[in-house]
Amino acid sequence: MSLKGFFFLVRPLNAFLAGFTVLIGAIAALSSPIDEFQVLGIIIGCITTSLLAMGGYVINDVFDIEIDKINAPHRPIPQGEVTLNQAKIYSLLFFILGVSSTLLIPKIQILSFFLALFGGILLYLYAAYLKRQGILGNITIGILVAIPFIFGGFLTESLAMIYPASFAFLINVGREIIKDIEDVHGDQIQDVKSVALKYGVKPARNLAFLILFSLVIFDPTPIFLSVYKTPVFIILLITIDLIIIYTAFLLFNKTDEEIIANTTLSKRLLKTCMSLGVIAFVIEGLSNVLDILLST
Repeated sequence: MSLKGFFFLVRPLNAFLAGFTVLIGAIAALSSPIDEFQVLGIIIGCITTSLLAMGGYVINDVFDIEIDKINAPHRPIPQGEVTLNQAKIYSLLFFILGVSSTLLIPKIQILSFFLALFGGILLYLYAAYLKRQGILGNITIGILVAIPFIFGGFLTESLAMIYPASFAFLINVGREIIKDIEDVHGDQIQDVKSVALKYGVKPARNLAFLILFSLVIFDPTPIFLSVYKTPVFIILLITIDLIIIYTAFLLFNKTDEEIIANTTLSKRLLKTCMSLGVIAFVIEGLSNVLDILLST
């Protein structure tokens, strides 16, 4: 086993970013200043999520070995830099470390433990089975992306995490379906049961935008409830909704091949929406805490 192969396998930068989303979720859910126990919990939560992400990346490569031999022969397992048995042990080790690390979190160890266990099991099932099951795989990705935001909300003991978690879930499920449209020709070869392959490109597009437009409708809820109210949040929210509407324009009234050709730009635009959403929720969370500190 080479050190380079190990690092390539666990994707440390991606794992760090996965852990960082717990911090983002915690900040987005802030409604009051936090104490030192919650700060410690957030730090451990970031580590927990990074470890679970590493386990997920490794087990994904284990189950994708035959595909990677053809599509990505440079990956560590096909190249022989990491053996299949070593990869299985690494994934199990990261999952165990990730789940067990939650027992160090003050106050909510049991809740954190079961949330991490659920996330670890879902990562395994996605790699082993759900990835190729169309809408079930899409929904699984949405849940996995939403979990760190939920985790962050638990760690700050705030129910406001429902808003960033719902945003992350809906926009990722919609984007995953659009990705399946882009990959429809390749999925025919790999026997992936995507919505686009099973029902057609246009029905898949319609489902994607039913989900994305439900996000547009849901978006203003925290504003109406005065949970989030800064001008920056409102402006970013409007920008996100306009980008989603423009994305719909790119994919409607088009032939199947035109829709497939436009999915790359659509995915990039939705990824921009994700980044803007993160910025909006972080700014709002910090603003809430600042207001509380200034009023005390």
